[in-house]
Order: sequence, then C-alpha cells, then structure tokens
Amino acid sequence: MSSDVLVDIDDNLDFLNLPPYIDEQVQKRVDAANAKGCVLRSIASIDVKSKSVQIRISEVPNHHAFAVSPPGCSCVRFFTRRHERYPLIIQGPSAGADSTASALLAELLQRTRGISTPRSLALIRRGSSGAFLHNKHSNSMNGNNGIL
Repeated sequence: MSSDVLVDIDDNLDFLNLPPYIDEQVQKRVDAANAKGCVLRSIASIDVKSKSVQIRISEVPNHHAFAVSPPGCSCVRFFTRRHERYPLIIQGPSAGADSTASALLAELLQRTRGISTPRSLALIRRGSSGAFLHNKHSNSMNGNNGIL
C-alpha cells in the first residue's frame, strides 16, 4: 500500500473552491492504484486489543470485498478467533450507524427466534457447493417447486 495521505491540504482551505493541484494529485494516486490492479477506498480499522482506531485511504485489489461493494453500501470484515483465516463479511446499504445496527439486530432477533413470515426464505444446500433459495411457503403446484 502506498502512503495513506491522499493529498496535503491547508486546514483553512475552502472545499467548495479547491485548487486544481488537488485534483491532479488525487488523479495521480488513482492512476497509480489502477496500474497495480487496485482501487482507492476509505478504510477504518479497529483493534480491540490495543484499543486503537485508524482511518485511511488505501489501495485494495479489484477483487477485494471492499473494492466490489456497490456505491452506497458499507462493507465490514470481522477477524475473530473463529474467523481468523476467512473473515466474516457483512455488506449492506449505508444508512447510518443507528439504522444499520437496528436492521442487523432485528434480522438477528428474527433468525434466533425462528419467526417465519410469508417472505421468509431458507437457504438449502444441494451438492457440495451449490446453494439455492427455497421459499418455505410455496408448493410444487405453482410450477417452480419452491426454487426461486
């Protein structure tokens, strides 16, 4: 990764009237990342053990979860003892911390309580690698055999 400083700017700079050199510096950084097969992303890291937080602009490979996350979405990776090698990834619309947290909590509560609604879908595995969505409330008479 290259320097986390995207561009040096004066604290008193008017952000509505940025000088052209800033666009040039940013474009150079974008071009350098693209040449390596990367994109620039704003990344925040939290280390629970050391109680440290870092926010930086970093180059991430084009195939990385942070690179392929659609605009307007947040992507969070959790590295835990259980998910040390392959982190748990949560991705969804960026609607602010409160909205995202309440939606995640509601989803978890619904799943843990076993509540089923007409729109509920269950994930069933077929074979060694295929996963299909199966509508619990459909029947074979509607022609789709429950496979969506």
